Amino acid sequence: MENLTAQPDVESLLLRPAQADLRRCRATSMGGAAAPRFHRAAPSPNAPHGSPLSAGGIPFTGFIDLVDARRLASDGVLRITDHKFTSNVATNAASAEQLADADTEPGLQMVGYGAWALGQVERFPGLRTLELEHLYYQTRGQRLAASVVATVPAEHVAHEWQTKVEPQVEAMKEHAQAARASEVPANYGPACGKYGGCPFMAKCLTGENKTMSLRDKLFNKASESAPLTVAAVERNAPELPAVLPPDAPTPTPVQTAPEVAQATEQPAPKRRGRPRKAAESEQPKGEMRVLFVDCIPTTFDGPTPESLTNYVDTMHRKVAEAGGVDDVRFAGSDSALGFGKWRGALAMAARAELPAPGSYVALGVAQSELMQVIVEALEPAFDMVVRGTR
Repeated sequence: MENLTAQPDVESLLLRPAQADLRRCRATSMGGAAAPRFHRAAPSPNAPHGSPLSAGGIPFTGFIDLVDARRLASDGVLRITDHKFTSNVATNAASAEQLADADTEPGLQMVGYGAWALGQVERFPGLRTLELEHLYYQTRGQRLAASVVATVPAEHVAHEWQTKVEPQVEAMKEHAQAARASEVPANYGPACGKYGGCPFMAKCLTGENKTMSLRDKLFNKASESAPLTVAAVERNAPELPAVLPPDAPTPTPVQTAPEVAQATEQPAPKRRGRPRKAAESEQPKGEMRVLFVDCIPTTFDGPTPESLTNYVDTMHRKVAEAGGVDDVRFAGSDSALGFGKWRGALAMAARAELPAPGSYVALGVAQSELMQVIVEALEPAFDMVVRGTR
């Protein structure tokens, strides 16, 4: 214990406050001369270390679990470790490529840690290589720990930060100046489908590759009503004279009366056995329309249900184009869809163009006005409607 040199090694560790307190307790329990030296070297809780990381003038704050500089003097290598706890390491662990890519969620974190280290020139002199590590601990089933390390040169981290993170921050600063959410481009990504999917996807105003600028488009189209004008011209067009075919010859009553009487007086042929029940309209299951509202069937003797969202988006787009607006819910007072009239127009369009026979699932109905209108309009036309209750 007397030969322990705690000062250089402990200074290379950047620990969270709780971990720092734990280290102090362990060092104090050692006793002797090593404990005071360890205690002085350990970082104090909530003490900042070095200049804060920033991008586009916006500071980044956070905690790094472990910074290992034991190979910095000899090889110029600095390892930065982040501890991760997950229920399944095999399925949830990130790959080394993701840790080195700032466009991914784990990569943004670890590249940020690496960029912070590059800014600490006095603390980490001669830094040439960074080892970005996720150390995983499995919390369910088998006790398991796994390490994923991405070894990258310092130039790679600097390039990722400048070319990917800096532009994202600049875009965020620009979007923060928007007066309405509709002026910000929709960010469609993997997060939209996580945890069963976002129930507000039906409320997204545009498609995946379109930019939201609804307010500007509405203002620019306020004085334009081209689709409505064309419809008015067609309604006011002069009516063409109707061409009627010549009258058919009147049948002679003497010839038809006996036939009618014979047809009406002829009794139906008798059948043996029990009388047959009234014929019921039987439809093949493949030709039925089944709708599951706010529920998903676990077992269903029929085709696999598909989401009704695509059908809702298609009908909304058709009604919006016919009304000359981008979104029917934002139709102005000068539009034929204004004052809530879009609901009736959307319902009529849905009843006139039913989805193909099959099974459909409508989720998040309470959060989507469009979905509510479509479901209410389609319910009488479907062969079976199942609603989920809580």
